[in-house]
Amino acid sequence: MKKNVYILLILIFSTCKLAVSQNDTVVGDADHPFIIGNVGFAVDSIETIVGDLPKGEVFDFNIDIKNFGERTISFRSGKSSNFVDLAYTPEKLQPGQSGVMNVKFNVLRELPPGEMSVELVVESDDKKSPFKFLYLKANISEDPDLYEKKTVIDTVPRLIFDHYNYDFGHLKKGKTVYHAFMFSNMGSKDLVIKSIETSPGCKVVGVPNEYIASEENGSIVVRLTFFANYGVQHHSITVKTNDPVHPEIILGIHGSVYQKSPTKRDPGFCIEE
Repeated sequence: MKKNVYILLILIFSTCKLAVSQNDTVVGDADHPFIIGNVGFAVDSIETIVGDLPKGEVFDFNIDIKNFGERTISFRSGKSSNFVDLAYTPEKLQPGQSGVMNVKFNVLRELPPGEMSVELVVESDDKKSPFKFLYLKANISEDPDLYEKKTVIDTVPRLIFDHYNYDFGHLKKGKTVYHAFMFSNMGSKDLVIKSIETSPGCKVVGVPNEYIASEENGSIVVRLTFFANYGVQHHSITVKTNDPVHPEIILGIHGSVYQKSPTKRDPGFCIEE
């Protein structure tokens, strides 16, 4: 009899512990699906794809964050590594409040070319997880000739990008992609960026300076999240400037998103919506 009572108490204790554990789980929302501790991030997993990054440039973009806890959380801005700086706006998030984590990745010329996983250490006083780790998956490329030559090709402002279209390949539904379009003012006059507009599902998270001096460089960083749509994807970024030759430039991002991975991945696999 005592043995049965003992077993019953163990079962009741285990059930109560499981219920408490489930109730303690933090649930994110559509804009902040990835949760660590009490903080939600606008990424889909611990790893975020950022694509090709040329040496000698600074990859500057924002990740939206939110406090899903019941207490105020303070973040510590500063260096995450020798080439990554993190800054938070605001540095204190009230319960339910959203903010921005700015990431500056200085792609040093000393870095070896090829694939690289960059660690982001998010330090805060979150009781559930004071240290959070995210990773950027990047491909470090050699310096493009555009940035080495610093050539002036006109007497007026001229906006020249290192590329105008990006193919992200095949991705599983729910993934998030970050991509940077690098550019240079190859005119002798200041370049003025008047506006940057994107198609639905694409958001600018790294905004360049409004005024770009002659021979100076900049970048436009965008984020694409594929939670709802699948199939062949086409997104556009429209950049309007005072460049008299090309006052409006349209950049494109393309690829295909699949719901379930085929048994054998076919490089030509895609679903037209």
